[in-house]
Amino acid sequence: MFVRATYDREKKTVHYFDEEGNETLYIGGSFAWRTNNPGNLTKPSSYVMKSAIGYALRTSKSKVSFIIFPDRAVGQQAHQDLLKGVYGDKTIRGMITEYAPPSENDTESYINFVTKKADASSSNVVGSLSDDKFKAVSAAMEQKEGWVPGVIKPLGKPVQVQMFDKLNQPFAGQTMQLSGEHATIDARTNANGELPWIYSGLMGENVNIQYKRGQDDKEHVGQLTTSETASAYTFNAPYYRVPTRPRLHDSEERPRPRVHIVQSGETLSAIAAKYGTTVGAMVAANGLKDANHIYARQHLSIPATSDMSSAQGEHGDVTPQQAASATVTKPTLEPAAEASAMEKLQSTTSSPANATANPAQPHAGSASPSNSGSSSVAAGVVHQHAPSGHPQTVVSSPALEASDAAWCHRYPGSASLDSLNASFKAAASAFIGAMRDANITVKINAALRPIQRSYLMYHAFQIAKGKESPDKVPSYAGVNIDWVHRKADGSMDLDASIKAAKEMCMGYGTNIHSAKQAVGRPGHSRHNFGAAVDLNIIGHTGKKMKDSSGHDVEIKSFDDLKAVGAGYGVRYFEKENMHWSDNGS
Repeated sequence: MFVRATYDREKKTVHYFDEEGNETLYIGGSFAWRTNNPGNLTKPSSYVMKSAIGYALRTSKSKVSFIIFPDRAVGQQAHQDLLKGVYGDKTIRGMITEYAPPSENDTESYINFVTKKADASSSNVVGSLSDDKFKAVSAAMEQKEGWVPGVIKPLGKPVQVQMFDKLNQPFAGQTMQLSGEHATIDARTNANGELPWIYSGLMGENVNIQYKRGQDDKEHVGQLTTSETASAYTFNAPYYRVPTRPRLHDSEERPRPRVHIVQSGETLSAIAAKYGTTVGAMVAANGLKDANHIYARQHLSIPATSDMSSAQGEHGDVTPQQAASATVTKPTLEPAAEASAMEKLQSTTSSPANATANPAQPHAGSASPSNSGSSSVAAGVVHQHAPSGHPQTVVSSPALEASDAAWCHRYPGSASLDSLNASFKAAASAFIGAMRDANITVKINAALRPIQRSYLMYHAFQIAKGKESPDKVPSYAGVNIDWVHRKADGSMDLDASIKAAKEMCMGYGTNIHSAKQAVGRPGHSRHNFGAAVDLNIIGHTGKKMKDSSGHDVEIKSFDDLKAVGAGYGVRYFEKENMHWSDNGS
């Protein structure tokens, strides 16, 4: 049975939600049919309509809300209960005059229609009618109100698809073609790389996703099975490979400069051996004063005379087909080390076609030759021009940027209910609407939050609270932040690192001094799945509001408000102020 419903007046549809998370759309037909409200009953003010699962404004000028019922039988029973309970002591004429007043209806025509259809007298008292006669009157009224069936479209459970490139940056503003058994549509990703909700009832069980570069230029990204997917999936879009340099001669190639990022515990001699060079050459190439003093995350240039094949051989060549293949993964945190990310990039430059990965510019060629040694950076691949004018490619991890408050403006979240997943949006909208109807002030501070933002918020909070050392924070692919601030000698400046983390917390509005402040782990926070809202609620004490069943509940304490919220499917998280979610976490 449906447990919640929302009405779209412009599209003339009612969106129904059942207990299992399945969704169904009622399209067209009469208003009474769409709302399962054969009597066109309005939202009561003096009594409770327990079976209501939603409300609808029939027109833009409507001052009253009509009730949405879970099915026709429930709507019919509610109509009959209303006639007996409210109008039982009135005649049919008196009942219809109040039910369909002359100011809004042709009341006399209404009375004549009902009495003729039910074979009853307008002077009959409603409460004195036999069961059969009463049902005949009720059925005649429903016919007069209008019951014209439309189309019922089962949507199934919605699936959220989010697109990322290989560096886990949102694949935003790109057109994808979705092809299923029932339909083929084009859809565009939003700023977070998200596609519109995909429903099995509209698309079919198996949906193929292709990146649509042009009308006839498509590339396969992935496939999902709507009946088996979770509420959120992440597709990694393919690398896009572009020429980076021409051959200098028929049988000669210029070696490519490389950069190595030092990992904790590495020595200069081990790094030199890895690339087939010497410690002396490494010292000279990098201007090192002391061969025994290097530090984690330091970028070291590999001398051009080194044996590059020894480094490439351990990765092997990657074909264009392999590089373009897509992977389907759950949206979990990917704390890949920078060296690993760099080596993945290196492996893509080893193909016979001399191509490099450039997910940011799928069709961009190398820059025009220049004698100035200029460079342009794209996704960790630096396209340079040597003094000879020949283009070269330096493969490196993306440059790291120090932690500070400027990071707070990146990967913005949303405070709109429209950003939530469909089922929780309906629950939160109903709960917030009930509070506002009771003149309780509600401000939505946060709704959907990208995982990247959660990563930054969580680790800034942990560092600022002294619960995590800056040099122990796992990296997150595509978020090129350096949590470690350093002194002149290259050692970690802990005070400066913590200060920067505190500045980030201030920018995010997280209070590190409050015992009721918590920040969800990236990939675990319900905000990442559009299943949580942060609400600033003021003036609830002493107010009366409707619970999910339509009962009036006096809010004497915050515990009362939490209980009402839980009834709507919006549960308060006890460990954090203002945080409400679908499961209370």
